[in-house]
Amino acid sequence: MPLYPDSILDSEFEEDLIESRIGVHDSNHFEVKLDYSIRAKGRSRYNIDYYFFVPKSLGVNKHTYSDDQFFADVQAYIRFKTPSLTLQNLAGDDSPLHTISKLADTIRAAPQNKESLGDLSNELRMFGCVVRANIRDRVRVLQSHLAGLREGESNPLLLADAAKICSCLVSEISDCLAAWRELRPEFIDGRLPAACNETFAYVDEYLSLVTEMKLTAILYKIDKIDISSDKNLVAARKQTLELLLSERQYRNDARYSNTSEGDKDDHFVYRLGLLKKFVMSVLWLDISKEKEGKKAANVGAAIAAGFAMFFALTATILAGQIYGINSWNFIAAGVITYILKDRIKDWLKLFFGARFSRFLADYSIKIKDPLSGKNIGRCRESVGFRSMEDVPTEVLECRRRDAKASIESMTKPELVLHYSKEVNLNGQDIIERMHLEDYNINDIVRFSLSEFFVRADDPISRIPYYTEESDSVEKRDFNKVYHINLIMVLTSRGSKRSVLKRVRVIFDKNSIRELQEVGDAPLT
Repeated sequence: MPLYPDSILDSEFEEDLIESRIGVHDSNHFEVKLDYSIRAKGRSRYNIDYYFFVPKSLGVNKHTYSDDQFFADVQAYIRFKTPSLTLQNLAGDDSPLHTISKLADTIRAAPQNKESLGDLSNELRMFGCVVRANIRDRVRVLQSHLAGLREGESNPLLLADAAKICSCLVSEISDCLAAWRELRPEFIDGRLPAACNETFAYVDEYLSLVTEMKLTAILYKIDKIDISSDKNLVAARKQTLELLLSERQYRNDARYSNTSEGDKDDHFVYRLGLLKKFVMSVLWLDISKEKEGKKAANVGAAIAAGFAMFFALTATILAGQIYGINSWNFIAAGVITYILKDRIKDWLKLFFGARFSRFLADYSIKIKDPLSGKNIGRCRESVGFRSMEDVPTEVLECRRRDAKASIESMTKPELVLHYSKEVNLNGQDIIERMHLEDYNINDIVRFSLSEFFVRADDPISRIPYYTEESDSVEKRDFNKVYHINLIMVLTSRGSKRSVLKRVRVIFDKNSIRELQEVGDAPLT
């Protein structure tokens, strides 16, 4: 019987359910980003099942890779998704900048108003988050368009399109930053608390750095193609470069940290990271993690201890009546009773533990909004190795769909590591916080493969190879890589429907080499 009988694979439904993005974070980690759609009424409930098909040759199993080690290798973050506003809206009549200006006026009139101080800090940082997300997404579209132009190719239509997109983007970024910096005099005139001024400066510096880095990425893409035949794209490149250099000069004039010689090597890494964490923190949610089942375990242990004590007292009384207290037989009976009492307590603890564990997760996580102080949801996590018989039929079919032969699974024996996540979110509390009718939560899960690397063979295998050209046998170097196939089952408990995603992680002893999205798996 399939585990997900009502599952479908439909792009329109998927968008309403859970949007997912998977990518390599660094040489040791890959991450999965999920967007949970939240509605204003009721609770939103989701289940995410991760099935890792791990080669047995790595020697990873329940004896060598414990549950605690797995959770140590997983980093989880939950945050609000950045609100969706265009760069034009951010610089227009309905811009959040008007709200920021009004809050600044309120604080000047009442500097001790802690609520307004907190709201102003949140609005400033939120503005930075929205601008960053817009620039990132727009630059990504332009880069994709430029990537479609092959090196040395002269395609007038595509070049004209690229010029229009680039020029429009640079103009909108410039207008947005100009509107933002019109607020600068309000924050540097000394009438606002120092924390407000510093927050504005941090967001301002961060936006300037993000702008320069993203414009640099555009220049890199443009310079890889021949733009000499399109004067508009040449002009767009010049416009991009001018804004890039003006941002660099602006930070220099504003006396931001990158002006000193000592910061030149690290301001794009350390300083950018520090500013990003400060600005993005307005979106992050607090999570408190604890082992689940402590109370149930204590109750089971108490019942076991009570029953064992009842047995011991009963046996002692009976032994006293039969043998008499002052006898060797009574002493022997007491020793045996003590041994049985101890064993009974342990047996019952194992019995109750096995019964309770069916309903308990490994960890329970409370999700809290640090600004409002409200608990807005809960998450439960479980992990463990599963036999192939316990893996749902749809998941196995998805894993074996591209097998070239029916016996291929015998040539590549695998173990299945199952990580399950149950998420419950209170939509009303989230919507009140973000002032929107519906909203999304980002769930970011980062997996480390460092424990798998140490068990892998050397990344290069030297194998004798016959070469026809030289009519000789040479030793050639071949890459030694491993594949972990990850199949995710994304389920909305409200609709009782699921979507399957499959990813192949290719790595060697040193690092992750490639991540391939094998595609969505049609279910039968």
